[in-house]
Amino acid sequence: MNPLLRLALMLIALIAAGGYGVHEYLHEKTAAEAKEDLLRLERTFDERIPAAREISNVQDYADEMRGLFKWYSSAIRDHDNRYPELRDHDTGWEDIQHKAKIGKIKGPEFDAYKASHDAVAEAWQALTKSGYDPVLSASSAGMHFDVWRLERQQHDGKQMLRVDFAWWGPQRKEEVDSSGGTAVHRTLVNATVQATDITLLDDKGKLYGEMHGGEPNEKIVEPDRFVDLFPSNVVLGTYWLDLFPHEAQKMNLKITGVTRTVQGHELAGSFAWAVPLKDDWKLSEGQTWEGASTETRDQDEIDGKEADASDSAPAKKQRRHR
Repeated sequence: MNPLLRLALMLIALIAAGGYGVHEYLHEKTAAEAKEDLLRLERTFDERIPAAREISNVQDYADEMRGLFKWYSSAIRDHDNRYPELRDHDTGWEDIQHKAKIGKIKGPEFDAYKASHDAVAEAWQALTKSGYDPVLSASSAGMHFDVWRLERQQHDGKQMLRVDFAWWGPQRKEEVDSSGGTAVHRTLVNATVQATDITLLDDKGKLYGEMHGGEPNEKIVEPDRFVDLFPSNVVLGTYWLDLFPHEAQKMNLKITGVTRTVQGHELAGSFAWAVPLKDDWKLSEGQTWEGASTETRDQDEIDGKEADASDSAPAKKQRRHR
């Protein structure tokens, strides 16, 4: 080969290699800057939301949360416009998909992950794009419990009441397990619903029935694992409730949730609402409240009082227990 030609090819190869190296360096530098910018946005959100949780007035709280999410969504759009080649914010979900593809996650487990991903993505859409407007909201112990959807849907072959919530403020911590030789980071979220109590009243304000339970049917303690930009200080969940009896007119709902700090101090939040029942949430007239049992107890017990010892025949009240 002609020596001049050989030299020219070597120079071209060196220039190409140098150009590629510069390109890779700039790409990595830009990726690092983009990652730091996103972390800054997430930190700012985490710093601002505790103040919102302290607002007990429902309307003021909703206004604050709408403003916070509006800022967050706008800041993410600005970020994406600055780094258009790095708009992929689904790395957590993509990692789950990759593990399923290579067999590290099996079918049923992947199906559960996918259901969680879809639920978080839907919640993200509702909380950011539709404007933050909870159906029910209450604060307690520095936490906020918001029901963002309460509607009738088909589930398990029948019409039921779907109750979706966002519980803001449960504590979480990161642990590192190096016992296997490789550092494995694990997020532990301490959030337990100890009691879910529903009292139903008739048109005279008298007890008609009760429903009692604990944890929701579905609970997602790490929504940011499935949608990268989802806030990290919230637990999502769903209750599926049987439709209420037609005779019931009002629902008293109380949810007791407990979280523990890193040092083990217990924080118990009690969230309560009095809600008029919509006809769409109830059975049709004449339909039986399936699964209900009938019990009797003292009226004083219902009213939260002790019976007078002089009463030889304390009043009895019939109730339905679900």
